[in-house]
Formats: sequence, C-alpha cells, structure tokens
Amino acid sequence: MKSQIVVTGIGLITPLGCSREKTWSAVRQGLPVAAVRNAEEFPHDMGLYVRNAPFVTPKGTPRIFPIALSAAVEALSQAGLDLDNADPQRVGCSVSVSKPVLSAEGSVLFHPDSVLRFLMEKLRLEGPAQNLVAACATGIHSILLGSRWLKEGLADAVLAGSCESSLHPLTISGFKNLGVLSKEPRPFDIRRDGFIMGEGAGILVLERADDARARGAKILAEVSGCAVGSDSEHPVRFKEDGSSVSRVMARALADADIRAEEIGYINLHGTGTAANDALESRAVKLVFSSGAVKTAVSSTKGSTGHLLGAAGSVEAGLSCLALRDGFVPPTAGLEQNDPRCGLDYTPGRGISKEIHHVLSLSFGFGGPIGAVVLSRP
Repeated sequence: MKSQIVVTGIGLITPLGCSREKTWSAVRQGLPVAAVRNAEEFPHDMGLYVRNAPFVTPKGTPRIFPIALSAAVEALSQAGLDLDNADPQRVGCSVSVSKPVLSAEGSVLFHPDSVLRFLMEKLRLEGPAQNLVAACATGIHSILLGSRWLKEGLADAVLAGSCESSLHPLTISGFKNLGVLSKEPRPFDIRRDGFIMGEGAGILVLERADDARARGAKILAEVSGCAVGSDSEHPVRFKEDGSSVSRVMARALADADIRAEEIGYINLHGTGTAANDALESRAVKLVFSSGAVKTAVSSTKGSTGHLLGAAGSVEAGLSCLALRDGFVPPTAGLEQNDPRCGLDYTPGRGISKEIHHVLSLSFGFGGPIGAVVLSRP
C-alpha cells in the first residue's frame, strides 16, 4: 500500500498579492493581467512584478530570495509546523528555481540552486535538498521529488515547489524574440498572441497523511497522483497532436488510480500562445475523449501572468484552493473562444461546483512535462 502524501500548507506570492488568500481572491474574480500590470517599473512593458511586498529587499539583494522565504513562511505557518521543535534532518526542501539571477550587464550573479541554499540556511534545515530545472514544469517536478522523499522515508516533511524572479531585459528580450509575449494575454481566445511574464513563488508543505494527523494538522489536499515526462520534438515546440502531453496526464491519472471522468477541474498550462493552447486542448481530448467537452477547465495565467519556473507550483496551490472552496476559477481575458481548441474554458466568471479531484498540468521549453492530481481529503 503506497504512502498517502498530503498538503498541509500553501504559500503563494504573485503579482496579484503577497499571500495565498489575496492571490486566490483575485483569481476567483477573474482579475485580468491588465489590472495588475506595473509597467512603469519595467521599460519593456512586458513584466509583472510582485507589488506592495511585505518584505524588505536590501540594496543589492535579488528579489527572489525574500519572495521565496515569504512563501515558505506562509506555507509553514498554515501547516502549523514549528521548525524549532522539529528534527532539522527530517525536513526536506525541493523548492526549485529554473533560471539564474543576472546582473545588470547580464552575467550570472546567482545560480538557481542559490535560493535552495538560502532557504535551508534561513530555516535551518538539514534534510534532503535539491533544485530541479525543468523550465515551466519545474514546480510539478519538485512536488513529485518531495513526495518521493516522503514515500521512501527520507524525510517527515518537505517544502516543495518553485519560485522565479527573472524580469531582466536579457530574459525578456529572449522571449520577445521568440514571439510569445503579449501586452494583453487571452488564453484560448481566438485573438490570443502570447503571455506576460511575471515573478512569484508557490510552496507547499508535504507530509505523510498519518504523520499530519498524528500532530493534529489540517489536511488541505492529497497528492494522489503525479507524473513527469518530456517531448523531444523541438527546443520550443511540442508535438502538435498533443500525444506527449496526453501520455503524462494519463500516467498521473493512473498513479492516482482514478478515471478521467472523476476529474472535476483541470488547471491547464494555458499560456495564451497559439500553438500551446491548441496542442494542450488536443491532449485533453485524447485523455478525456467525449467527456472532454463536459470537463471544467481554465487557465489562471490570464490573471497571474506566466510565472515561468514558478507557474507549476503556484497553479498546484491554486488547484488545492479550488478543491477547498468547490470553485472553478475563470480564464481571465477570454472573450471569444477559439473553436479550434473546443473545450469549456470557463470564460468570464468562475463556477461553484462539487470537486473531488483536480488535475494541474505544466510543460515548457526544452520539453519537460508535469501533471499532478490533487484530491479532496
């Protein structure tokens, strides 16, 4: 019998708000990216900063460090996990970053694993620790890694997730040259033309269910299934038929031991690019067959922007909140559904419904794919 892995804490820092509930409130409302854009801070007019942050960034300190620590502290607080009274060798950290921190001139100031070391030092953790680089699927890959540590008995609790703060002219110029950036994201809309980059963090506290119950923690969701894979078609394109993405989704469902029709909501990767949205929709149809058009789906990137390496774990956290509240958040910015995509993307307003299982999906440049099934406890 496999160990039951559960979520007991969620920390979210996004351009929508510097907390879990502020972010979720804006996502529920379908607040569009245009309402949170902070373009005056960034001359490229293509980035979403975390605004009104409760943390102080000393001169010369990259923003990603306090962003990551704030999300970790919020997750630990909700979990009621007192690290002062925990065995530091039994608490792991799989909080990952997908890109280095660059100087004004474009040289590398800090490698991605610097944030992991920073968190381990600040929180005085001595358990297993690893930074994974899997582009926009980094968060789900890190959640899977943390879950495996728990199943294998290498840790009793794990901080798992990802963070990103790479709004640097060099990074943004690269995405701009690829033709994937937009000033007005509209996932799955017939007029869609790309995304806005953003920064943020999503960190979950993972534990074995028996351990969480023993210490009286409230269980927010079960990580009932998880799978990762890749697509070798092209450095920045996936197989157009959606087959590589569908295989990972199917493996996550098999790992959860549930049928596709039991999924009450799918949080799609939904970047708002022409190719991505179309192939992702095909992948859903391959797995869900005729039931695809009846399944509630949406992309929360219409509100948060694309948080790159942080996207997967932020969206996993939002999926836990969708389970908690029985609410499917809308796809902000979607007004004219592209018939070539052909699913119910929850335009305009979110809907209240009974949800027992959520599937959250991520994939990114270079081919990494991740899917996680989160279930009501």
